[in-house]
Amino acid sequence: MSYYGTTSNDSAVIVVKAGEEIQAPAFLAVGADGKVATAGKNAIGIVMPGCDDKVTVGEDLDVQIKDIGAWTAGAAVAYGDELAVGAGGKAVKATAKSFIVGIALEEATKAGQRIAVQIVKAGYKPAE
Repeated sequence: MSYYGTTSNDSAVIVVKAGEEIQAPAFLAVGADGKVATAGKNAIGIVMPGCDDKVTVGEDLDVQIKDIGAWTAGAAVAYGDELAVGAGGKAVKATAKSFIVGIALEEATKAGQRIAVQIVKAGYKPAE
């Protein structure tokens, strides 16, 4: 990736081409391949709001890759929990050997809630 007139870009958002059809992609984690991120694996970032209700292969996804944003919870999480990708690209509490994508800045009492998170990409959680 190159940027016109500069060798770096400090934006928190990049454009990723969708690698698959995704229903309601906003606030889900995606991989660098533009597909919904796989549970426990690293994600390039979280799809920003404003995306269509559905994207098809090759369409642009605005993806937040750093800083504070919103992510849909896949289960209840507590404030301060380390978060990993769960089923469907949603946030779940990180368990051993899952990649820590962010930190919960709010609690979610159930799946489907949108919560504030700090994207940290802290590596794989060690076995306890």
